[in-house]
Amino acid sequence: MSRDDPDRSKSSRAGTRRLIEQTPKALAGLAAISGVAYLAGSIYTKAYFSEFGASWILEEVPAATYFSQSWVPLLLMLYFGYLATTNLAMIGSQDDVTAGFQFRFSVALVRYGSWFVFALLVITPLLSTFGYVMSAIVLSIIGVVAILLLFSSALELLVVRFNTKGRLIDLSMTYIAFAVITAGLYVVPAQLGLNWARIDKQPTSSLLIVYLHSDAEKEYRLLFSVGERLYVFPAKFEGAYPPVQAAAIANVGFVPPER
Repeated sequence: MSRDDPDRSKSSRAGTRRLIEQTPKALAGLAAISGVAYLAGSIYTKAYFSEFGASWILEEVPAATYFSQSWVPLLLMLYFGYLATTNLAMIGSQDDVTAGFQFRFSVALVRYGSWFVFALLVITPLLSTFGYVMSAIVLSIIGVVAILLLFSSALELLVVRFNTKGRLIDLSMTYIAFAVITAGLYVVPAQLGLNWARIDKQPTSSLLIVYLHSDAEKEYRLLFSVGERLYVFPAKFEGAYPPVQAAAIANVGFVPPER
């Protein structure tokens, strides 16, 4: 057996013990962050349906149903779950994490990334207001990635600051980062929902085409479905908002009717 094996085994057991000790905190943090993820999903969904003039759908459908069909909570929960299980173990197993490249990189992200995300939060609504829908969507997606990176970096600085004794770490920019993230959790999902809805209202929309048996002459697009109830709107409509209506699945066909 190599001389280094006992030390390696001892270090591994110590790291495992630290991770077990941190597990309750990680689970509590993950539960809180999951709530934030669902809030972001709610903002996205409300903005999406509002652009169709169909916010009333949210009153008919249980929250868990439309959350389950939104990718925003899933993305955030998976990311934060990964973060909670990896960062704590890594930080707890290093003697001087502040000397590593990742910590210095996190400091740089917090210092400069906050202003980058802030600029995105200002520019994206402006692009949306002036009708640059695809550009606003692209910037919103970049904003999602930037917010996740900024959050992980700011969280790492907090964990290191309160777990490392005898080191003074300036957290002023970290608090600014969390303020920007809080604003981003509203602006980015709202802009994504708003602009995706604008894309889906266009004649070239990728939403599924359906036909109502009671109105076989028109093409409809499927906006949302839950159980035996579908929410559809005419593929061609006048005005800013399409007339969204609920229809039983028995009254809906998915192939053009014979003429």
